[in-house]
Amino acid sequence: MSKRLIFTLSFVLIFFVAACQGIASGNASAINSTTQTTVVKTPTLMPSPTATDAPVPTATPTQPTCTMTTGILANIDIPSELLSKPVNANIYLPPCYDAQSDRTYPILYMLHGQAADNQQWIDLGLIDDIDLLIDAKVIQPMIIVMPYEVSWRTGPEESNFGAALVNEVIPFMEENYRVCAERACRAIGGLSRGGNWAVYLGFQYPEVFAAVGAHSAPLFYGELGRIDIALTHNTSVEELPALYIDMGKKDENRDSIHEFVNTLKEFNVPYEFYENDGRHEAAYWSAHVTDYLLWYSKKLAKTNPDA
Repeated sequence: MSKRLIFTLSFVLIFFVAACQGIASGNASAINSTTQTTVVKTPTLMPSPTATDAPVPTATPTQPTCTMTTGILANIDIPSELLSKPVNANIYLPPCYDAQSDRTYPILYMLHGQAADNQQWIDLGLIDDIDLLIDAKVIQPMIIVMPYEVSWRTGPEESNFGAALVNEVIPFMEENYRVCAERACRAIGGLSRGGNWAVYLGFQYPEVFAAVGAHSAPLFYGELGRIDIALTHNTSVEELPALYIDMGKKDENRDSIHEFVNTLKEFNVPYEFYENDGRHEAAYWSAHVTDYLLWYSKKLAKTNPDA
């Protein structure tokens, strides 16, 4: 054979062998591309929920039912910088005061007469009567303060007793007892000289008291003049507290009390006036304690809806 023929056959042989290898390689790739690899995943086990008891709602504490029918009477000394010594006071707390700590109360200040002390209203039956009226739900529970005026010979021009009541006794009670600290919850009353103080304070501090009771009160010397000045220059009729005035028909101070009533008429000041049988004496006041309590309760704001 010629060299040229040998070269040609060799080239063809090489090409044929290469083609066969390419076919084999392509089939292998096709086989690999169609092979599916299955991956088995081990499932993650979630922890089983732990059974727990449902939360029990906390019950709102309620005040225990109180069956007391009598209040508490305490005697305390109230510090004073305006007087030479503390103000001694008898304090009446209504039934269930300690047991029902969620309640607040209106407050009544009751002043004794000349030459008497803060036992006077107790002796007249004030505490017995209020216990009965509260128990019968005729009046609302209230706190009563009966302060003692040591020196009873001077009027308001010289005595600091009135200023001590307003600036020391009232704040002390509102800071240390569950007292409603609003004007609508405060009343003041008194018999004879105590009634004089009640009227004086009612006109001097009309923003402090909602109601004033003057029981057989002839008024301090010069009081009508002070009332005239107050109503003419300083205080409008609408600003004044409610007024309750009473006396016995045979009261020795009857003329003075009528003059007070006539002055109120002159200035168109609203008031209630009662002239009953009796004299200027304990028997008269004792007979009308219930009347007084009913009136004060009516004029004082209710601090407990169920009372």
